[in-house]
Amino acid sequence: MEQNELVSITQGTLAIMNPTTPEKVLAAGRAAGLKEGSRVVEVGCGNGTILALWGREYGISGLGIEAREDACRRAEETFRAAGLHDRLRVRCMDARSYVPDEPFDRAASIGASHIRGGFSATLDALLDLVHDEGTIVIGDRYWQSSRVPPDFAREWPEIPTEYEILGIVRDAGLDVAAVVRSSADDWDRYESGIWQSILSWLGEHPGHPDRDFMVDYLHRIQDEYFGYGREHMGWALYVLVPGFY
Repeated sequence: MEQNELVSITQGTLAIMNPTTPEKVLAAGRAAGLKEGSRVVEVGCGNGTILALWGREYGISGLGIEAREDACRRAEETFRAAGLHDRLRVRCMDARSYVPDEPFDRAASIGASHIRGGFSATLDALLDLVHDEGTIVIGDRYWQSSRVPPDFAREWPEIPTEYEILGIVRDAGLDVAAVVRSSADDWDRYESGIWQSILSWLGEHPGHPDRDFMVDYLHRIQDEYFGYGREHMGWALYVLVPGFY
């Protein structure tokens, strides 16, 4: 099954496609100094929920970039439903090809570091989208300690520890202004939503040629989560600002 189709099936119905909450998204936006008139770009915006939350609460304008066509349509619907279609828009394209006409005030990548291959490359890409005083918000996974069992760590070589994240941020000339962590309940709710989406799809597609693949995928991600993910993997929103160096 093609990767974008898999994401649409497993997470397309989730309001926020990450283990976090609207309250925590708003807290990150507040720490990032979002306000009326702020111009924000979100790379990998999914169905537009995060931009819509920031638009309603803080009065931002901006752009979401998303490669999946079904998610682009959903984002447009989200902006219209929130009455923000005049201030927020979505561009359906590969984010790696996007070049802004002018720098943004804030740039975000919430659970989309896979587009660039990890936290460090994502940070570099977002810095190219903002002006010199711009703020970055990255939502990403991290290992909760450096003592992750090697068999598990090798499966996710792109995931850093938080201490490694701190080093990456400082090497880029930035400081961490805030961290908004996901709780175990946030993780359970997010993962359970994925499992339920897969089970619903299986019930609706009894003769689909990818049915066996989806059953195997469900069991594999559950094995990962119960076997080590819940114990060793964290997720957080990091608000990054220009450093005093």
